[in-house]
Amino acid sequence: MKNKDYAYREFFSNYDYYWLKYTMERGASERVSSLLVGHSLPRFAINDRDIDGLINLSFLSQDYYYSGKIIERALDVIPSLKTVILGTSYVSPFIDLSRMKNRDELSRIVKVYDRYFHDHHNADMVSCEDIRKKLLDNNVHAFDEEFEKEEFFKMYDERKDDYFCRERDRQSLSDVVWGELSEEKRLEETKIRADFHNRLWEHRNTYDENTKILRNIANLCHDKGVHFFMMVFPLNKDYRELINPEYRVHYQRQIDGIPVEYRPKCFDFSDISQIDSVTDFVDADHLNDIGAAKMTAIFLNTLENAK
Repeated sequence: MKNKDYAYREFFSNYDYYWLKYTMERGASERVSSLLVGHSLPRFAINDRDIDGLINLSFLSQDYYYSGKIIERALDVIPSLKTVILGTSYVSPFIDLSRMKNRDELSRIVKVYDRYFHDHHNADMVSCEDIRKKLLDNNVHAFDEEFEKEEFFKMYDERKDDYFCRERDRQSLSDVVWGELSEEKRLEETKIRADFHNRLWEHRNTYDENTKILRNIANLCHDKGVHFFMMVFPLNKDYRELINPEYRVHYQRQIDGIPVEYRPKCFDFSDISQIDSVTDFVDADHLNDIGAAKMTAIFLNTLENAK
């Protein structure tokens, strides 16, 4: 029982790593046809269980670089893939997880991407090793692939139909209960979020690097004979009004710079009428269960009509 209790804590402390590892393996064994990658917006917006043949490997703060690494690995191990979808927002081209100053964000690289791909991108190696050392100091079995392996897989297998589960639902990942806030408080929360994203505008070197990464992803999918689509996921009304409008211009410019023979088709659902800015959001920019059910149906219909 003691080891099972430990395995439970370890699994949920490193949930994204185990989801990435086992879902990639499941995608290969089940010969899935579609892959969705991206950051928290596509993760919150889609109910995995409702789309046959899809694996969703979107995670909080996932940038174009690690989306590309996941796509490359998936195309290598899942030859049945026919469609790749990169889920985005307008600020996505300016995000580089490995250059974040926040220690919690850097720990995502250590615990998920560097652990899985052995690649910390632009992250400072000293900082990564310090995080890794502290994790090992607190848990002698951290990064141990064999310890309680069967128990880890069992916990994944029980939840594999959907990333969100009783221990990790959409609301638990939010700091607020959106529908219970006053209109003034919702605007205040949205302004904080939009202001944070607007500061990413200064990251022009990241934009240039992501332009190359996106082109390489599109080229790889083309070479593999795989459909490559991009989607902008829903944004609430206040956020749309507060975000720097130049982001949208540069987002489209990046796509337009890709040679037409392998340029991805982009579906923009940022202002889709079916999504309500209050009842369908869990916070300033992520969908709740109601919004996700709506967006999942829209997503599925789009894929069926796009091929």
